[in-house]
Amino acid sequence: MAKNASSSKGILIALALLSAFLFLHAFGVIPIEKVGNDVARWISLVTFAISAIVFAKDGLAIWCGGCAALAVTLNPIYPLTLDPNAFFIAKIIGGAFAGATVVRNW
Repeated sequence: MAKNASSSKGILIALALLSAFLFLHAFGVIPIEKVGNDVARWISLVTFAISAIVFAKDGLAIWCGGCAALAVTLNPIYPLTLDPNAFFIAKIIGGAFAGATVVRNW
C-alpha cells in the first residue's frame, strides 16, 4: 500500500460513498428531480479528481488514471454530450470503479 496510509484511507471512504451514491442515482433510488444530474457530476468530479491526486502521490498509477478518466467523463464544467443511456452507463462504470478501488486498496 502507500506510504501515507491515512490520506489513502480517507479518500477510500469518500470513494465508497461515491460508489453507493452513483449506483443509487443511476437506478433511480435517489430521485433525479431532487438530486439532478449536475449534482451527481459535481460530486463525481470532486471525488475522482482528489482521488487521482492522492493516488498519483502514492504511486498507484492505474487507479490514478482511472479516477482521472472518470473525472473527465463526468465533469460538469465541460460536460461530454452524453445521451441518457450513455450517462447511465457512465454512472454505473464510475460506481463500479470506485467500489473496486475501495476493495483493492483498503
